[in-house]
Amino acid sequence: MSVNDFLNKHGWSMRGSVAQDGSARRYFRVEKDSSTAILMEVMGDTPGHRIEDFIAIGSWLNDIGLNAPKIYEAQNNLLLLEDFDDLSFKDALVGGEDAGTLYGLASDVLKHLNTNDCPLSLPNYYDSHVHMGHRRMIDWFVPAQRKLKNPDGLAEEYLKIWAEIEAGLAPCAKGFMHIDFHVQNLMWLPQESGVKRCGILDFQGGMVGPAAYDLGNLLEDARINVSPDIRKSILAGYDEEFLAHYRVLTTQFHCRVIGQFIKMALQTGKGEYLECIPRVGKYIDEALQDPLLKPLNEFLCDLKLDFMDIKMLNADEIKGYIRPDAY
Repeated sequence: MSVNDFLNKHGWSMRGSVAQDGSARRYFRVEKDSSTAILMEVMGDTPGHRIEDFIAIGSWLNDIGLNAPKIYEAQNNLLLLEDFDDLSFKDALVGGEDAGTLYGLASDVLKHLNTNDCPLSLPNYYDSHVHMGHRRMIDWFVPAQRKLKNPDGLAEEYLKIWAEIEAGLAPCAKGFMHIDFHVQNLMWLPQESGVKRCGILDFQGGMVGPAAYDLGNLLEDARINVSPDIRKSILAGYDEEFLAHYRVLTTQFHCRVIGQFIKMALQTGKGEYLECIPRVGKYIDEALQDPLLKPLNEFLCDLKLDFMDIKMLNADEIKGYIRPDAY
């Protein structure tokens, strides 16, 4: 069914597009009488983009007292959702809203999630494409910075080091992971109360795994600087075991996106995320000082990478350095 047919069937009309993200989805604001809603169109059936997952996870989030958009209509690859308006946490921060309040609220949302067992059958993070994505640093970022195609075996050596670091961690409790928990996916709803002041979006890629991953997405955001004092204050409430997982998972996240941003620019033409790479590089440089990551630090130092002096190359030049088996 086409978008127009879907809207006509349910009596809605198109008002215009709303902010898009880097996913295979499109969003539009629609109207009926004096009401508005958001039309979400999913382009394809790939991991993290299934309509069925959005419906199931959203329903569960609301059941446990959080605030996900209500679903008005659903058919095939189209959903009509509750309109949370346009004020994301990021926009609220830019507009002068107190950062401590917003990040504290987002942290409370994650704690609330962690106190509720998720009954849904969701992918295991460690078996997922997201976890495997930390390979993208070695496949995309490293050759772009060194201006050399990776030799045989380099990616395998890198992955072995990460596997050894993970094996050294103590077991930790697992629960629901949002996977993309950052200030552009959180909507500021001050008219609500408690954790419902945070509207949660873009959760359809949810998985089961360690809670520290989502907190790392929030506090070491690729898109916006977070005050070190806020990071320190929030992390002070967690024990050493959690913080060890936080450091490893968050650094793996940075290793994924620093390569993924290059991959997106080359393969889809979405080059706007390249400007985030220096910030991610700073996060990685800071993380590598942690003794937990000493083997990774030594490996990357041997490659003579300087994460505080990242060279931006044009797409045509980078393509020549990427191996055909890059992930």
